[in-house]
Amino acid sequence: MFSDENNTPRRELTDDQRSEIIGAYKCGVKRSIIAEKLGLSPSTVYDTIDRYNKTGSPHPQNRSGRPKALSERDQRGLHC
Repeated sequence: MFSDENNTPRRELTDDQRSEIIGAYKCGVKRSIIAEKLGLSPSTVYDTIDRYNKTGSPHPQNRSGRPKALSERDQRGLHC
């Protein structure tokens, strides 16, 4: 797991945290106050709000992940 400069482990925001950020933002709470109250870094809050404004969703796009090592044909051969 990677760490930032403060040696805190990076982790994905939960759906509840994203909802809290967007809810507070829609109520007019300043971004810096949201970060302070939720105990998150300001850049995390800013990025979540910016993503929401650009895409309409606070969730990041799906990641493609690692390609499969075996083709469908190879997988069928293993089942026999």
